[in-house]
Amino acid sequence: MVSKYPTSSAPGRYENVVHPDRQLLTGISVLIIGAGVGGIMSALECWRKGHTVRILERSHGPVETGQFKYPHILSGMLIYGPRGDFFTVGPSAVKAFRNWPQLAKENEELAYDPWVSYHKHTGEVVVKPSGMTWDGSRGVAPSRLYRHHRPKFYQMLLAQLAAIGVQVEWDHRVIDYYEDIEAGKGGCILDSGEKLEADLVIAADGLGTRSHKLVVGRKIEARSSGYAIYRTAYPVELALADPQVAERFKMLDNGHSVNEIWVGPDMHLIVWRSQDLMSWLITHKDDGTATESWHDRTSIEDVLTFTAKIPGWPDIMNRVIKTTPEGGITDWKLMWRDPQSQWASPGGRVVQVGDAAHTFVPSSGNGATQAIEDALCLASCLQLGGKSNIPLAVKVHVKLRNDRVSCCQYMGFVNQETYQHTNWDAVTQNPDAIKAKYGSWIWAHDAEKYAYENYGNVVLSIISGEPFENTNTPPGHVPRSWKIDELLALQKEGKTLELDGDWS
Repeated sequence: MVSKYPTSSAPGRYENVVHPDRQLLTGISVLIIGAGVGGIMSALECWRKGHTVRILERSHGPVETGQFKYPHILSGMLIYGPRGDFFTVGPSAVKAFRNWPQLAKENEELAYDPWVSYHKHTGEVVVKPSGMTWDGSRGVAPSRLYRHHRPKFYQMLLAQLAAIGVQVEWDHRVIDYYEDIEAGKGGCILDSGEKLEADLVIAADGLGTRSHKLVVGRKIEARSSGYAIYRTAYPVELALADPQVAERFKMLDNGHSVNEIWVGPDMHLIVWRSQDLMSWLITHKDDGTATESWHDRTSIEDVLTFTAKIPGWPDIMNRVIKTTPEGGITDWKLMWRDPQSQWASPGGRVVQVGDAAHTFVPSSGNGATQAIEDALCLASCLQLGGKSNIPLAVKVHVKLRNDRVSCCQYMGFVNQETYQHTNWDAVTQNPDAIKAKYGSWIWAHDAEKYAYENYGNVVLSIISGEPFENTNTPPGHVPRSWKIDELLALQKEGKTLELDGDWS
């Protein structure tokens, strides 16, 4: 099928682009609230599966986490550049792009493939740079890492959405959700008082979603983790203007950049000089001033005040920090939220995806990946269930996803513990002990295939009352509910977080 739709977000970019044939129309209308990664991928996959899609976003226009001004090194002219850091799109999410030729092409072109090294907080090398290694043996291990600059990835998805004729409706702020079970509709209320309805409403509006009152009957309380993250990304030429930084942070002879992970006392740093951007983030103890917002900035001086307290901190990293454009550093507050087993309203007409359903700490490297998996699974379940069985399809979707996501969230805490409270005796015996864990149960998963293979089994389980056991979690692991306080208590006692089963 050839798209000839205009693309307002990227004029001419996707004209005459081949995209997948749309599957048979289901007659299911889907209203999506939120145009982030989870929302746009839900729109794309629902459209591909034959559902009718409408997508609303509260922002006034495409958000790239802001813009900053910086003086061009050669000309001295003020240039506007995109602000925003990086995230990883895991192999299980990359599978989604096989259905979208242009996305598959651009994903390969836009994604960075850095090698990874591990260091002490002094800069001392613990594990030399190497390609990303993947644990486990289920399936064929991927050959590369897909590391994306947030604004570029976002624009890529927006352009594909426009190419199929679905335009984001900007400046629509949802203040409440509801459902009419008898009429078989889900709905939302805008701040203008207007009500919008569809066969299914997907709440993809992130941490601040108003859907919790309907879905779980209360607001989900967040609590401070005690940590925050200084985070930034900016044009690499600014960093390389310092000769010492340019000398220290070179590309490898094989053309790869290096994503360096430094671990130290109650902190860790990730610093990465890519082909065109410099990025660094420091997880640190929160002094109470950080917020969960891209819009609140901190100063270079504040960061240097923090690093001055780290014993053995090298001057070279202070020099990197000083190359950051003023106003370019966000201090992001890390908040804990307990995993939620309920992602859908009682009548199954409103369902949450992405951060609205499940939040991740950055050390999980899994937030965007699981949001994309949500989109693949939900769109497939709706197709299999059909218009007359939407509540059942939603129930199946939640059953297929909940145990897996809970395990991924838990894994994020394990990785953060590895970084924040490193067992240096174990690392001395085995340097690989310092590495984050990404088992094959995570990367080898195929969410769309899994939904097709298991939809009927879950339906039979619901009808018969016999239990259904997911196989998209670590082999041998028995899923259980857990809360943040349990993990924090174990950490306080100095105990290792348990991993029953095979998490490799």
